[in-house]
Formats: sequence, C-alpha cells, structure tokens
Amino acid sequence: MEPAMSHWAWPRFRPHCLPLPPLEDTATALQRLVELTATRVTSVRNLRVQYHLIRKLGSGSYGRVLLAQPRQGGAAVALKLLRRDLVLRTTFLREFCVGRCVSSHPGLLQTLAEPLQTSRHFAFAQEYAPCGDLSGMLQEQGLPELLVKRVVAQLAGALDFLHSRGLVHADVKPDNVLVFDPACSRVALGDLGLTRPEGSPTPAPPGPLPSAPPELCLLLPPNTLPLRPSLDSWGLGVLLFCAAMACFPWDVALAPDPEFEAFAGWMTTRPQSRQPPPPWNQFAPPALALLQGLLDLDPEMRSSPLAVLNFLGDDWGLKENRGRPGGLGNMSGEDGEQQEEGGSSLEELTEEEQEDDKDGRSMGTDEETP
Repeated sequence: MEPAMSHWAWPRFRPHCLPLPPLEDTATALQRLVELTATRVTSVRNLRVQYHLIRKLGSGSYGRVLLAQPRQGGAAVALKLLRRDLVLRTTFLREFCVGRCVSSHPGLLQTLAEPLQTSRHFAFAQEYAPCGDLSGMLQEQGLPELLVKRVVAQLAGALDFLHSRGLVHADVKPDNVLVFDPACSRVALGDLGLTRPEGSPTPAPPGPLPSAPPELCLLLPPNTLPLRPSLDSWGLGVLLFCAAMACFPWDVALAPDPEFEAFAGWMTTRPQSRQPPPPWNQFAPPALALLQGLLDLDPEMRSSPLAVLNFLGDDWGLKENRGRPGGLGNMSGEDGEQQEEGGSSLEELTEEEQEDDKDGRSMGTDEETP
C-alpha cells in the first residue's frame, strides 16, 4: 500500500518557516519536521527557569507529567518530562511535532509552546485536563449511556482526523483519554508517543495488553505488521466496552483467555439470532452491531471509527451504570498521566535539577547547543 498522502499543516511553532510541498507522504513530512525542530529545542539548566512546578499528575516508565504554571503568565499546563537516558531524542521530537500538527482538533490533546531540554530531561507542555483521565472515572462503575456516547463520538472524530492525515494513534485506551469536565462535554485523546505514519512497522506488544488487537497479540518478535487504522478501530471498540462496563473485556485478545475465546467463538459461529455471551448480552442490539464492526477479528473488515456516528441515535441498553466489582483499577500498569497525586516527585525533581545546575555550570556554553 502506498504511503498516505496528506496536506500537513505546520504547527504554530514554525522551525525556520520553510514551506512544505503541498502534497508529501506523511512519513517524509514528519521526518522533515523533526529535523527542523531539532535545531530549535531550548536548553535550560532546570525547568523552574520557565515554570512554577505545582504537583505531579502522573508517571510512567519513561518519565512523568507535572502540573505547572508558566512564569510568564497564562493557564496552568501539563508538563510532560521524558528521561533522556531512556528516550531517544528523535522519539521525543516526533511526539512533539505530531502533537503540534494535530492540535487544531478539539478531540486531541493540545501540545503547547516550544520543546525544552535539561541535562536529564526532554520536556514539552500540553493543555491541562482538570478531571484527569477516563480510567479514573471508571473505578467503580461504568458511565451512563449519554456519557459513553459523548466520549466515543469525540474520540471517533479525533481518530478520523488522525487517519485522514496518514497517522495511526496505536494506543487508544482509557488511560490516554483526558477529561475536561464531569459531564464529558469535552474529552481529548492524548499520549502520541506511539503515533506513527500509516504503514510503519509495528512490533508485538511488550507484554499482554487488553487493548491490543489479536493480529498484534499473535506476533512473535522480531516480526512486525504494517500499522493500519484498523488498530485504532479495535482500540475504540475496547474503550467503548470499558466506558460502559468499567472493566476490560479480556486480559489479552488471544486464546486461551476464556473471555476472549467466548467472544471470538460468538463472532465466528454466531447466527444472527444467537445470544451473545455475558457480559456482551447487556448491550442492546444497536450497540452490539457497532461493537461487532469495530471488533471484527479480521482487521480488513473492521468498521472505521466514524461508524459510531451511525448508532448515536439508538438505544444502547446502558441507561443504568453497569460494571463488575472493583472497576478498572490501574489499567496500564503505570500511573495515569493526569491522575491527581502527591508531590513526592517534585522532591525527586528538585534533587535532579540540583544535579542539572551542576551539569549546566560544568558544561558552560555547551548546554546551550542542541
């Protein structure tokens, strides 16, 4: 399949303001943006030069997210820090550039300002979602039907926007959906760290992931699959289930997982009149039809995310909150990026930044070079 062709809009931060050709394949355009942006990363001795750091919002394997107030004024931001000893510079720049290019869509978390680096961290700012991530809303019960529909409709639009620009998010899950108000009037898909141009080689997940589709779960290293939008369709289907039921449908989309085997058996042998297995039987027929399309076992046959819009006027059978006892808990094995947590990481960061100060003084003018 030929690389997706798309009009790439420059981010508000324009490295050298060089125009791209009107049509260019996504991978090439993104690489050019990364190369241009690499020359404009601002080096600082520590992050407190530009931000007042308030508290930790979350952390993961490669860094953390802090609530921060720009010292020059303006709204509070979520400051994403990535450890330079764990993350390649090109990986950091790619996430920043993708974020800036797609920030015009309200269903995608807006990436702000210019990229920064200290001797220990890469950093960039994103808009702050006061209500945290979607998994935090699903600790005990699923959302009412109206909120489920609001969430998946907004995410469907965001994914369609990405796909129309030749990109695949590749990490759709409740942890990566940021919530701006309790009524879910606005939610935004965040964490573009795995977002790649369509067709990029995609390896097997590093471990069992309940949001991963079966074609990825079946992969054995070092084999890869070309990245396709159908991966995001599957993720959206799993997320719809999570939002309604406050749990994942399975631990991994692979035999011998009993929940997945029951679902797969129903999908492959069902006559139209056969009842779905529990807990799928709690969904009304229109919602089941939507889920069957998004979660088709054949990636070539999956519905696009925008199929959600065809079912919004139907009854999904979710008038009451549902879910299994215990809720989602920690769905990713890591703290959510926008969870409200204590400030212990600020103490850790202070110690690291003291080292940054020493490193900056010892490097002299070298610290100012990218």
